[in-house]
Amino acid sequence: MESFQEVWEQVLEYCKNQMSETTFKTWIYKIENPRFVDGTVVITSSTEFRNTILKDKFSDTLKEAFQAVLGIELNIEFVVEEKNEVKTEDKHEEKTVKNNHSVQGYSFENFIVGSSNKLAHAASWRVATADIGSVYNPLFIYGHSGLGKTHLMMAIQNELRKRNEGINIVYTTSENFLNEFITCMKNQDNKPFRAKYRNADALFIDDIQFIKNKESTQEEFFHTFNDLINANKQIVITSDRPPKEIEGLDERIKTRFESGLIADIQPPDIETRTAIIITKAEESNLKLSKPMINYIAEKIKDNIRQIEGTINKIAAMESLYGIAPTMGSIQQIIHDIETDNKPVSATVDDIIESVADKYDLTKSDLISEKRNANISLARNVSMYIIREVTGLSLENIGNKFGGKKHSTVKHSINIVEERIMRDVKFKNTVYNIIKQFKDN
Repeated sequence: MESFQEVWEQVLEYCKNQMSETTFKTWIYKIENPRFVDGTVVITSSTEFRNTILKDKFSDTLKEAFQAVLGIELNIEFVVEEKNEVKTEDKHEEKTVKNNHSVQGYSFENFIVGSSNKLAHAASWRVATADIGSVYNPLFIYGHSGLGKTHLMMAIQNELRKRNEGINIVYTTSENFLNEFITCMKNQDNKPFRAKYRNADALFIDDIQFIKNKESTQEEFFHTFNDLINANKQIVITSDRPPKEIEGLDERIKTRFESGLIADIQPPDIETRTAIIITKAEESNLKLSKPMINYIAEKIKDNIRQIEGTINKIAAMESLYGIAPTMGSIQQIIHDIETDNKPVSATVDDIIESVADKYDLTKSDLISEKRNANISLARNVSMYIIREVTGLSLENIGNKFGGKKHSTVKHSINIVEERIMRDVKFKNTVYNIIKQFKDN
């Protein structure tokens, strides 16, 4: 008979061909230290939750796999075995590693791969493990909020630090980049700013779309980009849309972005969502029934953060109040999560639509440059309500209206505030619209 390790590798190959890649990697591939004892295959798990899933869902597949490889039927025993405590002299190091992981929370190991993010994940791993600046440079990852762009960006950084001692990694958002640049211009000293960004070994910029229509900032970014690329330094960028769809972005910058690799992340399919739910529940030692898991996967389709928020809230209720999850409690939690975490962009669009309807206008009227009195008033009301409901910064609100300056937005909000104080009818109109969004 071959060694058990060789048999196990063939079993893994058999299972891989019997199920999706996501399911295989989430469950079968993660089995640790399987062994053959007195004619029985012993499959160990570190938690009761994982043990139950393996036993209930994959027992038959594993038996088939062993029979296909060995030609005989074997018994399989599923047991729970907690990992052994590390040696005393290694405890401090082990604790440090775990604490770093829990604080950072982002790794390739805990990123669930599915058809919706396979390219972005594979490209991120290549960037993290190759020589700095040698592949997919720049790497441009785009997708809606809550799908894993930041997870991959942080996972790359963590992996680069593990593999490159002393590496100078600079992470920022485009909004911070803009604000720092404005500050250095006011101080008439751009040396510290350029030293920070142009001496980076790897530069990570989140939400690059917010530098659109900012000509001076784009010019500075363009030269920073060129300096780093010419020096074979790595650049990783995220956005909510591909470069060609970012209006108000310099064509030279779009061309530079397109010279690397552009990878999108789409909303996860139901299989990936299910894998995420199961994995997160296992991490929280939650026991969820199959109907509960299926319900969460069916209800939350477009946002991984909402899935994580749901699991966290279920776990908190059980931990803090001793309330075991029920279908009813999960339904209420999902209702709350969906309300609390409705994407701000969607809420902003809804507010603009609602105000436009109230004033017999269209959304395009409000975000245009038209200055008719009724359009200007409705636009001001929209900005005020967006600020009240979402708490967006003045700059981000301005971006929703074609890149208006924060001072312009502030002036519009002041106009509404002043009129509310002296016009009861107007006040009621505005507050009724606000109530519509705060009550939903």
